[in-house]
Formats: sequence, structure tokens, C-alpha cells
Amino acid sequence: MIPESRLFIKAGLLYLLGGMLLLLIDSLPGVATGVRLLPLYWHMIVIGWITQVIIGVSIWMFPARDRSQRGKPPQWGRTLFWMLNAGLVLRLVSEPFADAGWTSFWVSSALILSILLQTSALLLYAVTIWPRVQPKRSRKSKRRAATVKEETDASR
Repeated sequence: MIPESRLFIKAGLLYLLGGMLLLLIDSLPGVATGVRLLPLYWHMIVIGWITQVIIGVSIWMFPARDRSQRGKPPQWGRTLFWMLNAGLVLRLVSEPFADAGWTSFWVSSALILSILLQTSALLLYAVTIWPRVQPKRSRKSKRRAATVKEETDASR
């Protein structure tokens, strides 16, 4: 497994534990936090856990098209990881202030930046994974074409 896959999967597990802890705190009778924790829980579970585990497994399971690149991390793997997690942490920190009615420039800016970072990270993931997902038949035909080309080059 490539290191980037491990990063995504381990971070996803941490978000799962954090999200479950938030749900537990929110569910305890008599505990008033003054902040709605359910939206934070859903962000931690959907983006933090599910999305990151899917990204980690998919960049591991779908190898690079070029055989020389197989087993190596995708070019934008770490950037994707840090953009997604920076956006998510920024969201988790700023959303309670927005829910509490703080509509300052900084809170609004932090929420917008978190949305931009997460959306950009998911677009970068799509660009990264798209060429890796191809039908088996086209890979075989490309290999055959490369083999035929090598044989013709060798016979010259």
C-alpha cells in the first residue's frame, strides 16, 4: 500500500472516532454545549471518514496507467490530502461560530475558504483518479500495441 493511501485511511479512522465522540457528547442528557454538534458530526463522518477512506482505497486499488509509475503515489496525492483536511478542519472550527450567530468577516471567510479547499480537493481527486479507471480491454490492447511496436523496433 502506498503511503498516501495509508494517510487517507488513518485520517479517516481518526475522523470516525472524533465524529462518534461528538455524537456521544451531543447525546448525553444534561450536557449543554451551546453549539449544534450534529452538522460537525456529519462533516466528520461523510467527508472525514467515508470520503477519505474511499480516496485512500481507490488510489491504492487503481494503479497508475504507466507501468513505471505503479506502486508510486499519485502526483497530487499529498496536496489532495492536505487540501481536503485543511478545509475540513477549518469547517469544524468555524461552523460553531456561524451557528452561534457570529457573522463576522473572519467566520464567513473561513467557511468560504473551507468550502473552496474541500471542493478543490475533490476536483483534484477526480482529475487524479480518472485516468486510472479504465476498462481492462483497453489496457490489454495498449499492452499488445506496445509489444508489437517493441518487436518491430527490435527486428529493425
